Amino acid sequence: MKPKVQLIVDVKKDIENAQWFVQDGEFVEWFLPKDFQYILSKKFSTPEKNKIITEYTKYVHTEKEKDIQKGVEQVQEQWSKVENAYYEIVDTIFKGHVWPQGKYIGYASVYLMFPRNIKEKTFYFPYTQRPIDPVSTIAHEMLHFIFFDYIQKKYGINELDLLKGKNKKYVWQVSETFNTMIENWSPYKNIFSYSKKVRPYPGCEDMFSHMSKQWKNNQDIESFLDVWLLHK
Repeated sequence: MKPKVQLIVDVKKDIENAQWFVQDGEFVEWFLPKDFQYILSKKFSTPEKNKIITEYTKYVHTEKEKDIQKGVEQVQEQWSKVENAYYEIVDTIFKGHVWPQGKYIGYASVYLMFPRNIKEKTFYFPYTQRPIDPVSTIAHEMLHFIFFDYIQKKYGINELDLLKGKNKKYVWQVSETFNTMIENWSPYKNIFSYSKKVRPYPGCEDMFSHMSKQWKNNQDIESFLDVWLLHK
């Protein structure tokens, strides 16, 4: 049975998301709007940062409440138009692998990066078309959910596992680069409205190049992932 994605506005969740990103520190400058990057100043303690983040997020949600709600409704409608085609191609990619059970809830965010929770099957998405397309963002996160379920069942590998001889981010790099490669694959790309090439994360360019050539020659998910995830 295919997941039914629910998109909602939850200010508390957006606050939690921002507080986590600022505390984590990685990609935080991508995450924060330019006018809010002052929060990164060392003069603020963690409790002070959390308080400022809370007030800023509440303010933006209040000021743009109607726009956010309208945007979420539009995104839900747009997703409904492509979800059948999306699930069909994902079913082809993963050879009918059953989608894992979960909530599949998307939280609208006023920030600029959109993480997911693999265990809970929840994620964040932009409520407007800029700077990132909301529907392709939803598709991206959904692809992660089935990818990680697939590799857990096939290889016994989880999102945060360390693989012998690989860097600590290797599994994450494989997952993100796989997504990027699929997002540049014409049959997948044609489902959505974007036309530009999706770029791999910094440091994943070589992996992306090899994956792209491999997938072009053979779209078999089993042999494809064996190359990247089987212990050698």
